[in-house]
Amino acid sequence: MSPENLNALRVTGLYALITVPLSIGLGLLAAVAVEGDSRIRLLVRSLVFHPVILPTVAFAAVFLYLLNPLGPLQGFLRALGWQNPLGDPLGAFLSVSMIGVLKDAGLYMLYYLAGLQTIPKELVEAARVDGAGRVASFFRVTLPLLSPTTFFVGVMATLAALRSVDQIFVLTKGGPVGATDHLLYRVYVLGFEYFDFPQAGALTLVLLVTLTLLALLALPRLERGVHYDA
Repeated sequence: MSPENLNALRVTGLYALITVPLSIGLGLLAAVAVEGDSRIRLLVRSLVFHPVILPTVAFAAVFLYLLNPLGPLQGFLRALGWQNPLGDPLGAFLSVSMIGVLKDAGLYMLYYLAGLQTIPKELVEAARVDGAGRVASFFRVTLPLLSPTTFFVGVMATLAALRSVDQIFVLTKGGPVGATDHLLYRVYVLGFEYFDFPQAGALTLVLLVTLTLLALLALPRLERGVHYDA
């Protein structure tokens, strides 16, 4: 396998390692924060979910405006040492990762909100009576009971990370120096720009095998349900 293809595999793995836990964590945090029927919480819930209904290309275009050297965030970025974050390998990778996290976190928030509705309030109240604080009751009662939701969201987030490529088309085109050369984008470049169909097919097979293995691991648990004592 060529160094460029190996780099695409490495970039995809790093992208998944960063975006999957961050998007899950942000979705859970948002769900806990906006649970309830107050108008402010409903407004915040709508704002967090809004990126989900936007096309990824349009969402990435907003960040292209914000992050460009003449954009409104230039003063803040200059303080971080980034005149043009999209021209820096680390800045570009973090930018496309941040878009992936923000784009999907609102969807995972809804899943967690649904999961929170299934938790008996008596269990949380019993933990409070036993002297557990809000944080302790969350980690001892709420979070374990959300394990089925977390498993499902983890599968969804991993699938999203493996097929997340739209923002790369808009922002970086796989650069700079291959820092954002996602596997799926690499397949597109090899197949439709270089017409190197053997290599494109080989990378597609790698992606297909990865998705198949993920499905084989996840679907049995999703079909029978994930028990709280699992």
